[in-house]
Amino acid sequence: MAFIINQRVRMKRTQNVGTVTAILPGGVVQVRWDGGSGLLPVPEEVLEAVGAAPPPPAALAKPIPVPQQANQGPEEYEGVRLAFDPQLNNEAEPVAFEVYLLNGTPHKILYELKVLTGSNRRWSKAGQLEAGGKKRLDAVAYGWLNEKLSCELDCRPILPEGPGPRHFQQLRIKGQQFFDKLEDVPELYRDAHLYVVFPSLDTTATAPASAPQLNTGSLRAITQQELNKKSVAPAKNVTNFDLAEKLEFETEIDLHLPALVKDPAAVPKHLVLQTQLKHLDAYLERAVRLGVDRVFIIHGVGSGALKRAIHSRLHGMRYVRDFRNEFHPKYGTGATEVIFD
Repeated sequence: MAFIINQRVRMKRTQNVGTVTAILPGGVVQVRWDGGSGLLPVPEEVLEAVGAAPPPPAALAKPIPVPQQANQGPEEYEGVRLAFDPQLNNEAEPVAFEVYLLNGTPHKILYELKVLTGSNRRWSKAGQLEAGGKKRLDAVAYGWLNEKLSCELDCRPILPEGPGPRHFQQLRIKGQQFFDKLEDVPELYRDAHLYVVFPSLDTTATAPASAPQLNTGSLRAITQQELNKKSVAPAKNVTNFDLAEKLEFETEIDLHLPALVKDPAAVPKHLVLQTQLKHLDAYLERAVRLGVDRVFIIHGVGSGALKRAIHSRLHGMRYVRDFRNEFHPKYGTGATEVIFD
């Protein structure tokens, strides 16, 4: 059955209901599922229509241009944000959320993020993030939403004279509020649950007196490294380093689980696809950063969930000029070729 955008559909097996948001190649449609479960590409044959198809949209009146305010600059910064990217299983049910740190400020930042349930620290990450950059940190299990989930973010802007003042914020993640924050995140090319932690970084502000002191030294150590750079000899040639890394870069990635992890049997079945896509995202980001012309993604023959998810990722992805799954002398039809701009 052919579906159209904005049509209401239901999964035949699980009865989950959602709305078609895009028609993808290969008999696949992208559906936004009710209840804040996010987007999932699914084959048409597992869906059925709910009610009548919506009428074609009426012609829209030409919008009246709104004059730009005089004090509005050419660029608008969106602050430091945390995005929780839903990871769904084949029944369109969320099983986890990949956490991304988004730096929408004009400054490079030092950061440390701690994720806790109650008083139990689940994981923490620290490092640096370029202005306008994004960083995948780790995953939050779906069940943690019921265990007093909270996030503590510490960060400092890196200014011309060195690290700036500390900013600290604790987020208490509550279920209904969390699901209400689902929105389009341009940096991820898809919907995610978005929190604006710091709308801006005030280079003259100081951290609140009540903010807990770091006990790991992670952010403090990174800050000290930045200070030490002022008295260190000139940095190595970054261009030569990037060139060497590019020459060593493998232009193919095998997404079969045994090629990604040491013990495939230890990966729960419902997390297999999430693990494969996590490795794919990291690989594609590195390929774009190094300026690679093309890569091959090995996924095996057939039209399974992995291949559909890969093509959904690539569809409309920035810097991807084209991708094709055609016969290749080396891979047969078990790989997708990706060509970058």
